[in-house]
Amino acid sequence: MTQWDIEDITPALRDSPPDRRNQVWRDWYNHLISQLDNCDYRFMNYGYLGREGPELEPSDEADRIFIELYQVTLGGTDLTDKDVLDISSGLGGGAYWISRTCQPSSLVGMDLSPEAVGLCSKRYSDQHNLRFVVGDAESLPFPDNSFDVVYNIEASHCYTNFDVFLSEIFRVLRAGGVFCWSDFQSRTSMEKIESDFENSGLDIVSLNDITDGVLRSLDLVHKAISEDKLDSNQIIWSSDTDSLQDVIQEFAGGGRSYHCCNLSKKNSIGSKI
Repeated sequence: MTQWDIEDITPALRDSPPDRRNQVWRDWYNHLISQLDNCDYRFMNYGYLGREGPELEPSDEADRIFIELYQVTLGGTDLTDKDVLDISSGLGGGAYWISRTCQPSSLVGMDLSPEAVGLCSKRYSDQHNLRFVVGDAESLPFPDNSFDVVYNIEASHCYTNFDVFLSEIFRVLRAGGVFCWSDFQSRTSMEKIESDFENSGLDIVSLNDITDGVLRSLDLVHKAISEDKLDSNQIIWSSDTDSLQDVIQEFAGGGRSYHCCNLSKKNSIGSKI
């Protein structure tokens, strides 16, 4: 992994007009993922570390911090026999874990990057209830009322119009369906996001600040790097210690926060299922 891969997205975004933002992210991710075919990276998020971690299969322990972020985001939502959508599925590790352990009837991982979708389709081809498609979070390629559960993890900060994204969530969710979201934002941006949630037509079930747990995850990774105990083939940003330290300081100093939210879509008679 080169330093360019981790850092150069920032000036590109800064110098691009708002309507080009998705294309900048798409190009960057395609470039990044084109280099990963022979690597074992499966997650791209900052992770979450609870004070009392849930029990995992031994084969999943190495990815605990990343899996815990999915667990805290889902918030106990029952996925059994449900049709589930993962928006911005990235390297597919979360979708694969959920499809194996949460017994959904089907899980679609959707990503803006054709490179990511191609990699995941090849890597997880043995999982019968999981497939990957290319798509835009602000123009979902699915009919109305297609899914029981939609989730989106550490990706919406890349989107141009968060309110448009939420309108697409509302459209593809079935009555009684659940949307599970988590991401980092500046403190001021989070105020706008909360307002967008309130105006989305979805009901807020829970909204939690999980910054402390994300910080514990980042501190764990930073310590492992400093003690030379980290498998660099497992964590995609492990070589970029300067940027990692900057992120830790921004969270710890209050300039950035991390939240998760569960929302539900009312059924046809106005109450939640």
